[in-house]
Amino acid sequence: MHLSRKTGLIAAALLLLGASSALAADDKPCTAPDQPLRPIMTTHTIPPYPEMSVMTNEDGTTLVEVLIGADGVPLQTKLVTSSGSLRLDEAALAHVKNVWRWNSPTHNCQPVQVSTRISIKWDLRNAPNTAPEPATIVMDKADYPAGALARHEQGSLGLIVMVLHDGQVAFTRMTQSSGFPELDAKSQDIIKGMHWTPATLQGKPIDTALFIISTWKIDAQPK
Repeated sequence: MHLSRKTGLIAAALLLLGASSALAADDKPCTAPDQPLRPIMTTHTIPPYPEMSVMTNEDGTTLVEVLIGADGVPLQTKLVTSSGSLRLDEAALAHVKNVWRWNSPTHNCQPVQVSTRISIKWDLRNAPNTAPEPATIVMDKADYPAGALARHEQGSLGLIVMVLHDGQVAFTRMTQSSGFPELDAKSQDIIKGMHWTPATLQGKPIDTALFIISTWKIDAQPK
């Protein structure tokens, strides 16, 4: 009986020793160096230039703050400094969140979330070589100024049209004349009187600058 009790005590001691050794192994301090945040360069591509920004010659630099998850995937992008164009800023935020990736940063052997700031420089030299065709309005013959019609004046002018969020035209600015002052003035009067469907961003109407070609041709069908 005495021998059996002694044997039981020895066995219990061995079990405690084993458990203590396992605990010590689990509590072994981390010796691996921290892994800093590093970009996966193949994903850090230049955002596509919005077509309307190409047409209206928008450029600038967007500063973005990015919250990066433990897996290196952005969780959130936030605008810090605007490029001056809401359209360019939204394109930068979306592209970084959807496309850019980093390695998995660690601290004390544990994956962590990290915030960083990046700048996206919008340079028209990186825009597509072929800009989209601007909208063209062919004027109705009935709108022809009498003098211009009598002189058989024809031509096209380029206009920047600022359309407000309510569809009204705030102003027009001529970028290229038709060569005939009466036609230039009449085009701007007609376009200012039009009601436009404004562009939207995230479901809300916004002020938008449009580039438009206004064409006067005596025998043309209006559109």
